[in-house]
Amino acid sequence: MFLPLVVGIAIFTLKLSGQFGAGSGYGLLLVSVCLIAAGAVATALLIFTSKFSTESLTGALRWLFWAGGWLYVISVFDLSGYFIAEGLAGNIELRWMLFGPLALATLALFDIGMYHILVQKNRPSWNRYRQHITRERSEPELARKTFVMDVILHTSLLSVSGFRWFRHTLIYWGFALLFGVEIIAVFVREGIPAFGLTDIWEIPGHPVRLAFDFAFDFFGFMVLAGCVLSLIWRVKAGGTQEQKFADTPSVVFLFFVILSGFVVEAARFATDGISDGSGYSFVGFALMTMMGDNAPLLVGVYTPIWYFHVFGSLAFIIYVPAFRMIHSCATPIGRMITSQKRILSSKRMHSIGGLAMRTGTKLKSEVEMD
Repeated sequence: MFLPLVVGIAIFTLKLSGQFGAGSGYGLLLVSVCLIAAGAVATALLIFTSKFSTESLTGALRWLFWAGGWLYVISVFDLSGYFIAEGLAGNIELRWMLFGPLALATLALFDIGMYHILVQKNRPSWNRYRQHITRERSEPELARKTFVMDVILHTSLLSVSGFRWFRHTLIYWGFALLFGVEIIAVFVREGIPAFGLTDIWEIPGHPVRLAFDFAFDFFGFMVLAGCVLSLIWRVKAGGTQEQKFADTPSVVFLFFVILSGFVVEAARFATDGISDGSGYSFVGFALMTMMGDNAPLLVGVYTPIWYFHVFGSLAFIIYVPAFRMIHSCATPIGRMITSQKRILSSKRMHSIGGLAMRTGTKLKSEVEMD
């Protein structure tokens, strides 16, 4: 742990000199993402199949996650030094100087928060019952079925309420896909030019840029619609037992973050003008059009709204593991565990055996006292 931090700090210091580009940072970030993705594949093979030896897969995923995680941390140091140096030299705007390292640090805090909630908090239970959680007792076919039906399709929630399933799906998948598109966009927007390749993001009407514009608006609109439906449902459920299933603070938080993004988009059109591909950002374009003669007012609010949206988005990503929205991850994991009948049966028999031993010891003590 000590050596990677020393390497990261050393690279950060070198980058502050302003003599090195961003290519190494994005390269490290790309490698780290590939390693973590490979670790996720190894984990999926371990859980959802009976192929390959358990020892090989567990050893591989541990190494992949460890190496990927530390390369990710080093890339944060690398890019942070680069962005700060560029900002101090006046080569980039203050907002981008702040956004770069803060975005990377936010993802690191998100990962730490998720690890704490899903791993650290469950470690005592894991240590207590780990002898029962073996691959020999696992049922991969049930795990695959549960993953598809409950984690991807959320059929359990659908059986309870079609409306709750619809709004949940809009928010859950809209946010997840929006988050994924933004991660890919970072590499296309920042990484490709840093590697010395053509900056397609700055080419007007480039199909890749237009595809990203449409994806951002489509998935963002999914989330916004889901938030509106959730708030409507919260009003209708007020004073009833169903109110406990509402997470109003999270929904309101997310609603304003997404809405501010569309306002930023509309303000960008008002500032830079309309181009042939503007319609792909259909929500922001429609919002600016609805402003009519008042559209020039958006120009004056572009920068403050941009700060609100970007830093609000980063705050929300940190917020996710800390509050009730963690159920989006914890609930699927719980369903995956409960699908493993043989493991649960072994655990139950162990608990019954332990209870019987304690009861027998107590009865023996009582007889000896008599």
